[in-house]
Amino acid sequence: MSSRSTSTTPTPSGNLARIAVLVVIAVVAATAVWLGTRGDDGAADRDGGTGIAAGTSGESAGDSSGRSTGGSGSEQLAPESAAAAPVGGITLPTGSTQTDGYAAGFPYTDLGAVALQVELARAQVGFDYDQAATVAQLYSDPADQAVFEQRSHDAVALRRQQAGVPAEGQVPAPASYAVTPVAYTLEELDTDYYVVNLLSYVTLTDVDGEARDGLYAGTQLVRWMADPDADSDNSSGGDWKVVEGSTADLENLIAQGQPQAVAPETNDFEDANWIMIDPTSGNSSAEAGESS
Repeated sequence: MSSRSTSTTPTPSGNLARIAVLVVIAVVAATAVWLGTRGDDGAADRDGGTGIAAGTSGESAGDSSGRSTGGSGSEQLAPESAAAAPVGGITLPTGSTQTDGYAAGFPYTDLGAVALQVELARAQVGFDYDQAATVAQLYSDPADQAVFEQRSHDAVALRRQQAGVPAEGQVPAPASYAVTPVAYTLEELDTDYYVVNLLSYVTLTDVDGEARDGLYAGTQLVRWMADPDADSDNSSGGDWKVVEGSTADLENLIAQGQPQAVAPETNDFEDANWIMIDPTSGNSSAEAGESS
């Protein structure tokens, strides 16, 4: 997969370039907005200002929360628009199994694809290269695993650098990295093939105890991988996986633009058709905010 989100504008603090690869192991497009820094006492450093790190996502796609008009094999459960979503947010399905402590076996529905993206984001929170490789292997298409493993390794290396952590070895306290998914958009590209955008709150705490809070929006391509021994309707076997995508898919997504990282409960958030996620839903087995 050709990453199109790693060249970004540094924030005023001068050391947050290429923030777009921090949250997920590989993305089609991404934007990040840093909201300020906090010291050991937790107080915001207003002198740091607000920095915007934007990839190639362009303007928000107005219909990105909708689905295509063509038929789809997976059951359509997601609301057609943010206005049709429950007030408390969408309750995402849980995985039916666990592999190496991570949830898997998401249902054969469009919200199952979103749940996979959320679980992937929650799992990619540490500074451990082996953990990142395990997550990449679990949640990516086997044909694309080498690509995602390399991207996950690069993301961990960058997190370590930006937190002031040694490139290898133990992670000194209080360095940590936390991600909390808060909203999504969903678009059907083909049968059982979706583009999922995920908006998350992120916090990166360095070895000196300075915490940077921000918003991150990243895009993944997600496809249903059917079990070859499953029934013809696919519902009894298989799982959702992130995929590299074709060159044409990537170019089309970048050309149309994907939703920006904007704060919930704002006009920009509503205009981008972000749909809130019920914070109590899902069953992440790798707790957000836990460092490795």
